[in-house]
Amino acid sequence: MPKQSELLTLVYFSPTRTTQTILEEVARGMNIPVASVIDFTKPSTRLKDAYDIRQGPVIIGSPVYAGRIPKDAVVSLEKIKGLGQPAILVVLYGNREYDDALLELRDLAINCGFIPVSGGAFIGEHSFSNQEFPIARSRPDENDLKKAFQYGNRISSMLDQCPKTEMITPVSVPGNYPYRDGMGDTAFQFIEINEDCDSCGTCVSICPKQAIDESAQYSTLDETCIFCCACIRACPQSARTLKDSPIKKKAAWLFENCGIRKEPEVYFSKSFNATSPEGARI
Repeated sequence: MPKQSELLTLVYFSPTRTTQTILEEVARGMNIPVASVIDFTKPSTRLKDAYDIRQGPVIIGSPVYAGRIPKDAVVSLEKIKGLGQPAILVVLYGNREYDDALLELRDLAINCGFIPVSGGAFIGEHSFSNQEFPIARSRPDENDLKKAFQYGNRISSMLDQCPKTEMITPVSVPGNYPYRDGMGDTAFQFIEINEDCDSCGTCVSICPKQAIDESAQYSTLDETCIFCCACIRACPQSARTLKDSPIKKKAAWLFENCGIRKEPEVYFSKSFNATSPEGARI
């Protein structure tokens, strides 16, 4: 049986499950059993006041919205409390930039009582990606998953060589403080529902904000929606699509300007040995 100190905790906010996919592969690379999963995508999980993580490393992940950690993720992640354990950080962005998000996640982890030993920025299909304007389509792909596994494997080896976590300095990552402005609070309609909708309710169950009004032909509660587009991606009938709106215009811009494939970037604490670069593409 593994010791409690050798058990992993996964913590994430992942409406379209791309961040979750990367975290699970990092965990697989670390080859440490996962003791618990705190999935803040679920409204029920966000209702609890606090989550104490007293032992073992923690992998913390979030998508990037407009270069920042989403507000709902920030509020949720502030509820986790650590006791100086190592934190492995992951942000997932849609092939534009991750801007200040990784720095923001690092600062959150420190404020929550963890020691961020590494940070990784990975790429996933953009939330606004659609058939007309595909953006980082089908990512994370096989190559991304391989690199996530390598990231986890490398961290595990480093921690084995440096068992006293309290001696590790927090990892340095790109970003600026004060952080850039993130997503605004403007509410507007951007989803249309066509005749293929069969009232299956998948959109209701997948929405992290409970922003689908089942009683009004599964329309979106615009003032609650966070533009994650999880309902569009999950619809088995492809009945939910982007309508002409600022979101669709942004999707067109991303398609035109962010088509060159980007690769994951990883960063490690300077406390690790000299053969471990502070930052590198993998």
